[in-house]
This record gives sequence, structure tokens and C-alpha cells, in this order.
Amino acid sequence: MSDNHSAVHDSLRRQLAAVNCIAPIVDSIRKMRVEGLTDKEIAGLFRHAADELDEATMTKDGEVDPAD
Repeated sequence: MSDNHSAVHDSLRRQLAAVNCIAPIVDSIRKMRVEGLTDKEIAGLFRHAADELDEATMTKDGEVDPAD
């Protein structure tokens, strides 16, 4: 991973931690593991959710909808 890529990830982690987003995500992952999902399956679910969120927040010209 490049230094720039690492810096972006670190920045995102700090932003998420600042608004208390990490705890509910970790709790959700723990519950999915208890239900028997593999890490690969869990990652796939999060990717799918992110894709749906991207589609829901994009305008027709590919810009992010400012209302979201």
C-alpha cells in the first residue's frame, strides 16, 4: 500500500472514530460472525452496501447529491 493510500485510510479511520461510527460497525461484524458468516462474506456484504449507497447518492451526472 502506498504512503498516500495509507494516509487516506488513516484519515478516514480518524474521521469515523470522531463520530463514533466504528463501534456499531464492529458490533455488526461480531454478530455476523456469531451467525457463521466468514470474513470474506462479511466484506462482500459491506461492499454491496457501499455500492448501493453510492448509487443512491449519485446524481445523473455522476456527482454526489448534496442532500445526502
